[in-house]
Amino acid sequence: METRINKYLVTAGLADSRRKADAIIVSGRVTVNEETVRDLAYKVSDSDIVKVDGIEGEIKKDIYIAYNKPKGEICSHRRFGNDKTIFDSLPSSFSKLKIAGRLDRDSEGLVILSSDGDFINNISHPSKAKSKAYMINLKNSFSLADAEKINAGIELEDGISLMKVTKLGDKAIKIVMSEGKNRQIRRTIDEVDNTVVKLVRVRIGKYSSRSIEPSNFVFIGPEDVL
Repeated sequence: METRINKYLVTAGLADSRRKADAIIVSGRVTVNEETVRDLAYKVSDSDIVKVDGIEGEIKKDIYIAYNKPKGEICSHRRFGNDKTIFDSLPSSFSKLKIAGRLDRDSEGLVILSSDGDFINNISHPSKAKSKAYMINLKNSFSLADAEKINAGIELEDGISLMKVTKLGDKAIKIVMSEGKNRQIRRTIDEVDNTVVKLVRVRIGKYSSRSIEPSNFVFIGPEDVL
């Protein structure tokens, strides 16, 4: 497996960021198998010995977890007032993991966390169009006409809301979408004169959280999601 040299330096603890890694590489401080490398496009293989200023780093394995967020927690590294964050329920060693698929305080379900920034970007960035599935309970009855209206696209103040709605019962629906506007589902449902009572995300990409109890997590691999 080959890795771009700036990413390797960060992963091996030899640089704090890719930008700083680029500066270190250009300055001639990096050697690969005792040969100086200044090419930012250079790729390192698993067998290469990479050093900065003669010091060899240690590759740290990335962590990937799936967490079933209960209602009442926020997906944030910062605390706002007395709000409980997801990190209050997770081991302290996970406190710096990056978050993909944030849910608001009143929503429940699957959240993915990882130390792998590229993986998080592959899930989170709109250009990647990773689908997510939600089970929704509503305050009022939901009609087929409501479903047709939402499936045609609902105009919100920040753009058209695109999602696929399936009616499951009088007040129960399933939503599949790949967008991530702020509180998009709740605002879209408001536009058909209804209100979300319960929102549970059950899938991100290929990964389903149905086997995870609330407030619990499991280790996963990137291939489980992507």
